[in-house]
Amino acid sequence: MKFTIIMPTYNDAESINESLNSVVNQTYQNWELLISDDGSTDNTKEVVKNFIKEHKEKRIKYYHHDNQDQLNAILYVFSHITGDYIYILHSDDLLADSTLLEKVLREFNKREVDAIISSPLIINEKSEINGRLNVKDYVSNESILALQLLWLGRNLYIDSAFFTYKSFITSIKNNYLIWNTPFWLNLTEEPRMLNVCNVDFPFFKYRCYEGNYINNPIGKLNVINGELRTATSLMKYYDIPFYKLQYFIFRVLNKLNMNYIPYYKKRESKNKEKIIKFILKKRYKNEYKTNLFLNNLLFFYKKNNDRTIKIKHIGDDFIYYGKDMRKFNNDLINNNLSPIYLKIINEMKIGFKNIEVSNDKDFEKMVSITKFLCIFPFVTITKKEVNNARKK
Repeated sequence: MKFTIIMPTYNDAESINESLNSVVNQTYQNWELLISDDGSTDNTKEVVKNFIKEHKEKRIKYYHHDNQDQLNAILYVFSHITGDYIYILHSDDLLADSTLLEKVLREFNKREVDAIISSPLIINEKSEINGRLNVKDYVSNESILALQLLWLGRNLYIDSAFFTYKSFITSIKNNYLIWNTPFWLNLTEEPRMLNVCNVDFPFFKYRCYEGNYINNPIGKLNVINGELRTATSLMKYYDIPFYKLQYFIFRVLNKLNMNYIPYYKKRESKNKEKIIKFILKKRYKNEYKTNLFLNNLLFFYKKNNDRTIKIKHIGDDFIYYGKDMRKFNNDLINNNLSPIYLKIINEMKIGFKNIEVSNDKDFEKMVSITKFLCIFPFVTITKKEVNNARKK
């Protein structure tokens, strides 16, 4: 069985050598490494090329492209995957030890699952181990879906996992890479969980420092877009009474490594505006008000206005997906958003429930637009010529 390791990188010339060595030194040797350089401006390319030359590694392939952010970087090498199992290793992290792939293969041979996860080790900038990040035991039941909503749409588990090729192409690509939501949670129809299990050995050493992706402003905006999309999708199906109180109870118990089963009802959330506001304030306090999209998103759920807006023609403007949040934020800041996005975002401040488009092509685009803007579950999209409401 073959492993494909995908390594997105951006300006990690100082750390990537160590990451490459953690792959090359594996005792199990049936692997390929696809390095996706997201437009590095340092000497990452030279470091990688020299490493490949010194180690005579034909299994390492290097791809360089314009900067598009890390999810697009992973998708860039998608068509080159030839392995049975896939793992994403960032270029400032390390595989946990030289026998990792052997151990992972044994686990996949024991059971039929979509993915396996574990608790990673934490290292500092000098690669010194500082501890271990505790990942919850994966449990597949409906209360976990409600708990995911209670946890502000943030990933209850972890993004890092070994995936089977089948699950990667049929589900994880769409969930995680395209729409920037937890890989284990399928939100295309009524929410369902993938078949995932924990193992007791660490997969990787996670380098934790101030420059981490989540610690910079753009990283924060990218992350909250996925969290909001996850939360709003789940609000369609779950209502959590006493949301703030239950959140704080769960947070305390979680810190004590204790389980919490939320009190919830299987119905659409009644307190959508309060949930969205709580999520925004937890990440940004009141700074969210300076972001046109985030501010108007809250108004959309506050107004709950039963209006219909009509879209005559969308055109060939760029359509954003969760993976494109960096581009969206840059376009928003630089006043480069297309008229269709500006129109929908401005209409969100007034509130609406229905969007009428003219044809099939525009219908599909509007589905993607409303998904990106985190309002899709609560909007009905219709086509004018058939006047027949339908959702995808």
